[in-house]
Amino acid sequence: MHGVLEEEVYMRQPPGYADKKTPHFVCRLDKALYGLKQAPRAWYSTLISQLKHFVFVASKADTSLFIYNKASTIIFVLIYVDDIIVASSSQSATNALLHDLSSEFSLKDLGDLHFFLGIEVKKVQYGIVLNQEKYATELLTRMGMKDCKPSPTPLYSLEKLSAFEGEPLKEEESTKYRSVVGTLQYLTFDTS
Repeated sequence: MHGVLEEEVYMRQPPGYADKKTPHFVCRLDKALYGLKQAPRAWYSTLISQLKHFVFVASKADTSLFIYNKASTIIFVLIYVDDIIVASSSQSATNALLHDLSSEFSLKDLGDLHFFLGIEVKKVQYGIVLNQEKYATELLTRMGMKDCKPSPTPLYSLEKLSAFEGEPLKEEESTKYRSVVGTLQYLTFDTS
């Protein structure tokens, strides 16, 4: 983690590195350590300042998207926690950006994107195709519905639902229900 901390953070001396003369002393951190709750924000802030230095502009629609657009070169940088996706009109521009960022950060190039946040990415002749088949299949498997038959109307059309009928959900069932609803919302989210 390369983020510079904006606030004062102290920690006990790490085991094996404690000063025997002053074991009660604490360390003041200048940079974020992995696992520190301030680390993601500090790292993100450092990365953003570096991108702005390279004349990237933050997207107004998505706070994790940064865009470079000069002459005939356009580069998109999408940040999700500590993963970064770079898409560009020029391979040499991508290489230059990665080289510049590697002087400040420890980078690992994982090559072409194949799967990200439940979305499969496939290159085709004239672009890319995105799908969530694997994500949907994993949801069905997790819910024990892998072998269920599809239906255009998943609920009996004359069924009457009531908030007051039956027993309330138990905590475990309630958590599972909320998880499924969130997963379905993500699965059906339409960006068009």
